[in-house]
Amino acid sequence: MENNTGATQALEEIVEALRNKSPKELLSYAIFNEEDEAEYYAELARRVSMVSVKVLFLKMSEESNNHREWLYHLFKKLYPNEEPVKVEAPPVEVAPFLQEFETVDDYVSALEYCMESELFAKKTYEILAKVAEDEDTRALALHLATMEEEHYHEIRRLYELITLMKERDINPPHLDPGGYLFTDDTKAKYFLLDMLDSNRVLKALVRENPEQFMKLFEGKDASAVWVTKTGAENSIPPSGVPTLRKDLFRFFEKASRDGKQGIVFIQNFGYLVLELGFKDAIDFALYLKDSALHYNGYVVMTAVPTAFEKKEWSLLTSEFVEIS
Repeated sequence: MENNTGATQALEEIVEALRNKSPKELLSYAIFNEEDEAEYYAELARRVSMVSVKVLFLKMSEESNNHREWLYHLFKKLYPNEEPVKVEAPPVEVAPFLQEFETVDDYVSALEYCMESELFAKKTYEILAKVAEDEDTRALALHLATMEEEHYHEIRRLYELITLMKERDINPPHLDPGGYLFTDDTKAKYFLLDMLDSNRVLKALVRENPEQFMKLFEGKDASAVWVTKTGAENSIPPSGVPTLRKDLFRFFEKASRDGKQGIVFIQNFGYLVLELGFKDAIDFALYLKDSALHYNGYVVMTAVPTAFEKKEWSLLTSEFVEIS
């Protein structure tokens, strides 16, 4: 993938090598490729220090292992008395790109390469599906292409965020206190990961299961409350959120007293607007922002523009710096 000509040639070689392979051989090929990819991303994760990138690479490694397990179980279901064997064909997954990560450009280059690799794999499987001689092989190739596309989009989100931060000279560890806004939930979480160091503490109001949310922040000084009407443990109904004002003010106060900076994260602010009305929701958000400023802290929110009237979105973005 050093250039378009080389990539095209490599693509043709892989497709030609796999063109006449049976579903069993293609399945074996994919199993070993996912195994190699899992090891590659795990090695990348060991080399990086930027928390968001490390978490992404570890997640990619875990997902590749999960893909490998899914493919292996499918293989055993179809061929119970056999084991996958190495297939003579060039690798379709990531090639060695192991380096030291010292600058933002190093991270950008690595993510670009990984995106190219995932797209290359996707395209390979799509072409293979077109030339496959039987329906089973075609269906498997298309499924593999879908998995690679999902990987690509996961990497691209963080790539876009890091590129934007570089262009705008935004540095999460040295961010000015105040209110910040994201229109993409995944990017907001990666940003929070890079914000959270030993001198910061996070309290999150989330619209997903808090246990799932906290998996991303394992080992961090963080906690989460589920904003839901279910009455589940560790939850609060949306109508009760405004009553958290004083608790969250004291959260910022205590963080400051302990020599730390408090961060409050509100996931999907549009849901609060839907349930409380814009006036009450924005009053709550601005109270939190002012409390954060008073105690040198932060409020980070996610919201989708289409959930707001134009003047509402204008007010929101006039008070909260839109990052991505």
